[in-house]
Amino acid sequence: MVDTELRLVANPDDRLTRDMKVERGQPSESNGSSVSPLRPELLIIEDASLPLRDEIVVSWFRSVRSGVRADRFEVPYDADIDGQSRLSWAAAPVIERLADEFTGTGTALLLTDERSHILARHVDRGLRTWLDRIQLAPGFHYGEEHAGTNAIGTALALQRPFVVEGGEHFADVLSTMTCAAVPITDPRTGNLLGVVDLSSRVEDASPLMLPFARRVAWEVWQRLLEDTSEATRVLREHFVRARRRTKDPFVSISQDTMFANAMATRELQPGDHELLWEWVARTIAGRQPADREVFLTGGTWVVKGFEPIRDGGVFVGASLRLVPPSAGVASGPFGAGDRPRFGWASLTATELSIAELVAEGMTNREVAAKLYLSPHTVGFHLRQVFRKLEISSRVELTRLIVERGADGRDR
Repeated sequence: MVDTELRLVANPDDRLTRDMKVERGQPSESNGSSVSPLRPELLIIEDASLPLRDEIVVSWFRSVRSGVRADRFEVPYDADIDGQSRLSWAAAPVIERLADEFTGTGTALLLTDERSHILARHVDRGLRTWLDRIQLAPGFHYGEEHAGTNAIGTALALQRPFVVEGGEHFADVLSTMTCAAVPITDPRTGNLLGVVDLSSRVEDASPLMLPFARRVAWEVWQRLLEDTSEATRVLREHFVRARRRTKDPFVSISQDTMFANAMATRELQPGDHELLWEWVARTIAGRQPADREVFLTGGTWVVKGFEPIRDGGVFVGASLRLVPPSAGVASGPFGAGDRPRFGWASLTATELSIAELVAEGMTNREVAAKLYLSPHTVGFHLRQVFRKLEISSRVELTRLIVERGADGRDR
C-alpha cells in the first residue's frame, strides 16, 4: 500500500511550501481522513489515486484559510437578486434560447454576479432536487470563501475559465458533481461582471461543458458589446491591440470607460478613473505639467507613454503606459527625479497652483473651475499639500504662503 501525503504550510510571508512524501506499508498519520479542515496553517491531502492539479491544491489552501470545512457545507443566502443589472439583461435571452439544448442531459445552466451570487438557473426537473440539496440555486453565494473550491468561486478568484471535477471540490458534499465556469467581463470597462456555469453529476459530465460555457459567455458578452457606443468599441479595439506591446501597467480610457491590463488592475483603485481622465483632458488641452506625473489614490504615478485615440478625427480617449508608485519613479523629463517627500520642493506644479489659489480664499469648487479639475480632484491634491507641508488647515496654508512670498524662499 502506498500513501501519498501532500502538505501545504502557510509561511509568514504567505507563500506556499510544497513537499511530497511517499511511505510504504505504514498507516496514515491522519488516521484515514482525506482532509484536515480544522487547522488553517496545515492542509493534509492523502490520495495516491487522484493527483491534484496545482490550481486545485492552491484553491484548497485558500478554502482552508477562509475557514471552510470539508465536512460541513454552509453557504450564505441573499434573496435580493438583481434581475435588472446589465448582466441579467444581456444574459436572459441567451440563456432562455440555449437552455433547451440541455433538456434530458442532466446538466444545469447557471448565471452568477461578480460576488458569486447565483442570479438564474435552468435545470431539468430530475436534477432540481439534487441541486437544491447542495444549495446550487438562485440566491446562494458560491464563492471560494463560502463553498470552498468549485468552478464558480475558483473561476471568479482566478478570473479565467475553470473546471472542477468530482473529488477536486473541497467540500465533501460537492464531490459528486462536475462543473465548468467562464467569467464574463464588461466590454466598456473590462471589469468582471459574473460567470456562466454548467453543472452536472460526475456520471453525466461531458468534455463539451467548458466549450459550451464559453459559447454562452461569448454570446452574453456580444450583447453587452452591442449595448455600448461606437466610441467605446473603438477604444476597446485599440486597447486589445496595444496592450500586447507592453508589459507595463496599461489603460485605455475615456470619460466614462476604462480598460486596464492585469498589472494596472492590481494597482489602480476605484476612484482613479476620474483622476486619470482629468490628467488626459488637461494634457489634450495643453494644460498638463511637463513632468507627466499623475496623482492617484495610492500615490504618485508617472505616465511613461501617452497616445490619443481618435475615430475619424474625433477624439474618443487615450492610452497610457504607467509606472506605479510601487516601482519607484524614474528620473528624467518624464519622472519626478529626486523630488523630496516634504516641504515646498516636494509639491508638484498642480499642487502648488492649488495651494496658491486656496490661500487667496478660493473654495475647492472655484479652484476646480479655474484649473479645469473636479472639486473631488482638488480636494485630493489639497490633502497631499497638507501632508507634504505638515499642516492641517487652510489657515496654516495661507500663513505659509504669505511667509514664503515675504521671504522669497522655500520653507
